[in-house]
Amino acid sequence: MKYIFSIIAAILLALSSSGQPIDGHWEGYITQDGKKDTFYYQVDLQVDGQAVNGEALSRTPDGANTARFQFTGFWDGKELTLQEVRQLEPKTPKWCLKYASLRFRQTATMAHLEGAWKSEGCTPGQMVLRKRTASIEKNDEELPLTFTGKWTGSLSQSDRDYGFYFEMDLQPRAKGQSYIVSEDNGGSAYHSLEWRYDSLFRHFSFKELEVSSKTDPNWPWCIKSGALNYRREANRVVLEGEWSGFIEGRDMETGACASGTIYLEKPILHRSTARAQAIVQEPYEMESKRKIKIARVLEVENEKIKIKVWDNGTVDGDIVTLFLNGQRILHNFRVSKNKMAIPVTLEENDNFLILHAEDLGAISPNTVAVSVDDGVKEQIIILSSNLDESGAVMIRKFRVK
Repeated sequence: MKYIFSIIAAILLALSSSGQPIDGHWEGYITQDGKKDTFYYQVDLQVDGQAVNGEALSRTPDGANTARFQFTGFWDGKELTLQEVRQLEPKTPKWCLKYASLRFRQTATMAHLEGAWKSEGCTPGQMVLRKRTASIEKNDEELPLTFTGKWTGSLSQSDRDYGFYFEMDLQPRAKGQSYIVSEDNGGSAYHSLEWRYDSLFRHFSFKELEVSSKTDPNWPWCIKSGALNYRREANRVVLEGEWSGFIEGRDMETGACASGTIYLEKPILHRSTARAQAIVQEPYEMESKRKIKIARVLEVENEKIKIKVWDNGTVDGDIVTLFLNGQRILHNFRVSKNKMAIPVTLEENDNFLILHAEDLGAISPNTVAVSVDDGVKEQIIILSSNLDESGAVMIRKFRVK
């Protein structure tokens, strides 16, 4: 009998030190000492004994720029040493290649990797990663997710110091349209497009065909095409990658546009989320006669947060009202470069922030920058609203999946 127990103990010990606790998908963030910006960071760890390898992804706070890295590492059962060895995308500009020493700890529902990172020529900081290990709401069924429909996010361009609000509405039979909003000159425009998705390689490609409508008839827009990678995160699915294009009426040889990147996402919703959304959405849409467009999903660490709003482009007289879970938290606010910070306490697990346009200003539609600061990190997005449709963001208290 003692011999049998010795064998069982040896097996359990081998399993506990096999690297399985850290194997898989992790999400979190990185900070830099003395700087306010917090970058999203995720890794997919593949463990073979003590050797670790995989890919990492980092994204700027506004979601406009992303980089992928190949990394290697060493796992001793208590601490992970991680070294990014090569930047896979984009080719330029070059990002910091980070070296991190991360301590492992486990709670009943989450695993944590936390510690310091450094890089030659870059300001060092802290790295925090988490992996869900249990389910709190086992009966909270995920709603079906379709590839078609509206994807919302942002677009960057290498010759601009600001980003564009950008969305795609993917329709059946590989047709669709894109919508872009400039916070500088140009206003907004719709483009018709064709698209294709390869589910085997998780590769999405699109090609805009023409400008179908625009608010400024004299403004020439880029006709864009690109290849975007697909991935799934805890609360969203993401399309992101690089685009190139040419000015309408020309071609790539006579009128190439400065290229850039695209980030798009769709929220992953559960039945409880849909119920909470309906409680807020139905009264708002009935009273305002406007539809709600859930643009992004943000997850926060604390229930006490600060919501900030400001104009990230040309100040053109936009006036907005903000609703949180149906309650007005900012009324008839004229947006400027100065950030308006509103402290709130989240009373629900799923919370809905609605940007209601009171006045579209000189440039239609109403587009503003909104950030959510939970004291650990600040997440920045761009919301767009008009007199028919109001942009919204879902703010979720952190919970295990």
